[in-house]
Amino acid sequence: MGFKRFLSVILAVLLPSCAGFRNSDLYFNGLNTHLQQGNFQQALQQIEQGRTQQFYSKKDRVLYYLDKGAVLYYNGEYEQSNLALHEAETAMEELFTKSISNATASLLLNDNMLAYSGEVYENFYVNIFKALNYLNMKKFDDAYVEIRRVNVKLRELSDKYEEMVQKMNASDDADIPIRAQSLNFHNNALAHYISYLIFRAEKEWDNCRISLNNVKSAVQTHSNIYRNSLPDFMLEDMKTFSREGNYAMRPDRLHRLTVLSFVGKAPKKCEIGGKITTYDNAIGISELDIPVTLPNIPFPGMKAGYHFKFAFPILKEGSSVVNRIDVMIDGRRAGRLFLFEDMGKIAVHTFKTKRDIIYFKTLIRTVIKGLAAAEAKKKLREETNANELGGWLINALVDAGVDATERADLRSWHTMPQHCYIGEMKVRPGVYEVALDYFDVNNQLIASQNFGSVKTNPDINLLDSVLLY
Repeated sequence: MGFKRFLSVILAVLLPSCAGFRNSDLYFNGLNTHLQQGNFQQALQQIEQGRTQQFYSKKDRVLYYLDKGAVLYYNGEYEQSNLALHEAETAMEELFTKSISNATASLLLNDNMLAYSGEVYENFYVNIFKALNYLNMKKFDDAYVEIRRVNVKLRELSDKYEEMVQKMNASDDADIPIRAQSLNFHNNALAHYISYLIFRAEKEWDNCRISLNNVKSAVQTHSNIYRNSLPDFMLEDMKTFSREGNYAMRPDRLHRLTVLSFVGKAPKKCEIGGKITTYDNAIGISELDIPVTLPNIPFPGMKAGYHFKFAFPILKEGSSVVNRIDVMIDGRRAGRLFLFEDMGKIAVHTFKTKRDIIYFKTLIRTVIKGLAAAEAKKKLREETNANELGGWLINALVDAGVDATERADLRSWHTMPQHCYIGEMKVRPGVYEVALDYFDVNNQLIASQNFGSVKTNPDINLLDSVLLY
């Protein structure tokens, strides 16, 4: 290949890819603006436009259905939301199973080239939102099916990631043993609380008691994640069950208003870069943007003197300006919501297993591609008889081409929230004007949401709200 032709080919590949990333950022910034303003109908329209304009390609169909399903839930379109979330769940199961089967082949492929199969947190929060949709439709049996799937999935995913690592380590290309953190998250408190609401609506008192105990167990088991004590209304119910057994929740003259509020921006993936320096039979890692301390890694057959760049994703928690949520009933403050589940913290915690797999995959792939690129540069210089400047350009363009194909995979669920607040108020049967007031850390009122006139029922009175900033 002549030098001019080589230059034109490289530029033709690089320029469109850079434009694509810029346009994608603009698209999702626009979507986030609609979400933060509560313009959910406009957000849905933008998601559909995004699919038409290939911001959701076929290999991103999981994200399309996740984003669409969550926004439909926020917009109160519960049945349509579950149709979208079902598509997301089905695709995640299918694609993750394929990714395990093709683990050896995918070792040398950048994740951006593969169909997105979802993260652990995306895989089980999809069932929580499906359960909430069914609760709002008062389809209690269907809601419980979704809740049961949450903790079953957590066990299944832990096993599947172990299987994936074993297959990758069995590959001939796995010169570096892949090590991954254990999932170490098998019990979700929000799922158990929702099961409590289901059983309470159906007056299954023994199962109510069990669900509350499961909430307590989840909080104690994962105290590094659930750092708050349980809310007062939940502790009171636990004491009542302990004192009165299955007669604890016998019907009385009071109904309960149950309020869930999702707030904050979604967790976001960011690119972390580093540099590989090769030594005889080993590689060294440096210049990482996060505190990862690694000794030189054994790499049989490696020769000293090469330097390669690499990048991989980490997940960062989202943010929220909300610090307090007051419940107003008929214009008077009736109580406060409790920060119950830090969804972003759980997302970051459960992502660590996948992150470590990606990290070691990236090291292996970068070294193999870097060595191939070094050989290609040498061959091109020989074929083109390049002078010093030409040789420098060849090196720069080949390196740029490799770097362009090695961007970290930053795909994630854009429309999920950061925090889940909950609260319950006992009221006499009747019709009430219910609203939520949101305050920031300076106790400044930043938003209010009005549910209008709410007529209470003896089974369940679920009010859910969303404020995504």
